[in-house]
Amino acid sequence: MYKPKANRRWGYFALPILHGDRLVGKVDATADRWRGTFTVHAVQEDVPFTLQVSRAVHGELRDLASWLSLTPEGVADG
Repeated sequence: MYKPKANRRWGYFALPILHGDRLVGKVDATADRWRGTFTVHAVQEDVPFTLQVSRAVHGELRDLASWLSLTPEGVADG
């Protein structure tokens, strides 16, 4: 987050993705309350996601957007 945008590896603020008891990746997302959107810019897989992990991650991102009362953008249906 403290580097210029062109030098960032995972985006402005990468959140860790915990699946079970393992950190499996990072998500770069923005909540824009003025526009009413929750935008997922990137999901980085530290380990290859199985279909189950991918569906769980996308489901949690949709749930987070809903909890924030925002419309999800860039979140696949899994």
